[in-house]
Amino acid sequence: MFSSSAHVYDAIYAALGKDYVAESAALVELVLARRPRAATWLDVACGTGAHLEHLRRRFAVEGVDLDAAMLGRARERLPGVALHVADYRTLALGRTFDVVSCLFGSIGYADGEAELRAAVAPMASHLAPGGVLVVDGWLRPEAWRDGVVQVVVAEDGPRRIVRVGRSRLEGSRAHLEMHHLVADPEGVAHLVDHHRLTLFAPEAYESALRAAGLAVEVVAAPSPGRDRYVALAPGP
Repeated sequence: MFSSSAHVYDAIYAALGKDYVAESAALVELVLARRPRAATWLDVACGTGAHLEHLRRRFAVEGVDLDAAMLGRARERLPGVALHVADYRTLALGRTFDVVSCLFGSIGYADGEAELRAAVAPMASHLAPGGVLVVDGWLRPEAWRDGVVQVVVAEDGPRRIVRVGRSRLEGSRAHLEMHHLVADPEGVAHLVDHHRLTLFAPEAYESALRAAGLAVEVVAAPSPGRDRYVALAPGP
């Protein structure tokens, strides 16, 4: 996934204007409105830990990611926080949390509805009674625009980064091809990442969450063309 470009990920999304401070504040407000005494938070597919950096000011946090390189960046950012290399389809930490989240469309890496359910079920199993699961869906099918080419230019200290991405649809799966030119005084590197994500209909997310025994509501997501699913576990 991001293994080759983890060291420039944050710079790219800073250039794109991703506001982790505002997003984290909105998450806290959303969760506390439903579970005012929430104290523990597990972020699944936490990436470089940028949301956890802010959430830890209010909660005892842990993170999970499949990509060891991304988690390495998170460890630099979050000393003392428990971070686990794990696949969300087989997640088994042996404890529960008041809040579990899977943000920024990461659930879209699930390949088909059976795998979507296999990803949601372990997250639900890590919820304490009355806990809150927040899942950000990836793009809805009608929001897809085929053949989009995107160019991002970013700075990171002495580095200059250019990311060129192109996309195409393969059935219900989107293939995103990301080329990075990363230049510093020592030279220029060309790095390539490939991402394949599924365009699930909203009904597929809702069905997977209900199959895990959760009550579901849909709210606006931070990114256009997507939805945020807020699911509650049965109370004590």
